[in-house]
Amino acid sequence: MSADELFSCHSQPTTVDYSGKVPVEHLDYDYIEKCKDVKYLEKILRVLRSGDEGIYPHLIQFCESHLEKLDPKSRALRQENPAATAASLPKEEWTQIVDELTTWQEEAKKTDNSLKKGTIYDAVVKETIPPVRGSNCFVPVSQNSVPNGRRNPSKCALPRDYWEWDKFDVEKECAKIDENVVNTDPPAILNTGYPKIKTKVDVSLLPQQEKLLLANREKDKGNEAFRAKDYGEAVAYYSRSLSIIPTVAAYNNRAQAQINLKNWHNAMKDCQRALELEAGNMKALLRRATVYNHMGNFQLAADDLRMVLRDKPHNATATVGDRNTLHVHNVTVDHLPTRCHCICVKSET
Repeated sequence: MSADELFSCHSQPTTVDYSGKVPVEHLDYDYIEKCKDVKYLEKILRVLRSGDEGIYPHLIQFCESHLEKLDPKSRALRQENPAATAASLPKEEWTQIVDELTTWQEEAKKTDNSLKKGTIYDAVVKETIPPVRGSNCFVPVSQNSVPNGRRNPSKCALPRDYWEWDKFDVEKECAKIDENVVNTDPPAILNTGYPKIKTKVDVSLLPQQEKLLLANREKDKGNEAFRAKDYGEAVAYYSRSLSIIPTVAAYNNRAQAQINLKNWHNAMKDCQRALELEAGNMKALLRRATVYNHMGNFQLAADDLRMVLRDKPHNATATVGDRNTLHVHNVTVDHLPTRCHCICVKSET
């Protein structure tokens, strides 16, 4: 039987058994050339590569080229690349890889040593936390509210008959209980004052990313204290944030807290520092105008308001109000809108 007749027999619409063995007659140039079934060609190629029916390098190459024409992305055509070595790579590329690995090992050792010694960040996290705001006492965590002797439940009493309950003396048993009770609960420790919060944080050993996270964390604590109207604690947390990374927002927030505490000179310093970092900052100008107003420098307050309204003429913070009146009897207010004659500063954080 010729190859054409053989292929015509197998090219009939019959189901191909991919799990069966490939006949030897199919390992032929003509059959492979006329075969269009990609899966069956892949199976033929695997048989040829295995060498079970003999070694035919040219036939293997012919089968691969024909399969590539039908399906260039066939899995049977994939070839495994050997692992790269110093001999297979250019000298410059291999040197770069070795340098990067060495640098990574050194950084890993430094990180490991810093973790073993304990970083400053760990000390900040584990520092003494002040009591709950608004409470006048607290109980240390180390003290247990329930004594150790009372944790284990007592043994259950055995069931009694009904007639035995008639002999039970309630008053006598209550007297025994009162005699055996000993008050072992530790007394509550009165909080004579809030623990002093350190206003500076040593972050010399922390990377820049951790410094940013820690600075924002301390600023958020200050915002929480400000919303609770605990302005002294807010100033402390804003100071901690500024000791890590000075920012305009932290200076503005601390200035507002100082204004609420009527610490005019400290508020003025914070406004000046915020304006040094960002000239023309609206919040810093408004708060400095408030400080100038309370310190009696009405002309300077009017100048700051003029700068704000020059950029934002409809700013609601500098509108006319009944509170915090800016007395401008002896102040030159040329080109100053009427709304600037009064200041109504909001508590913005």
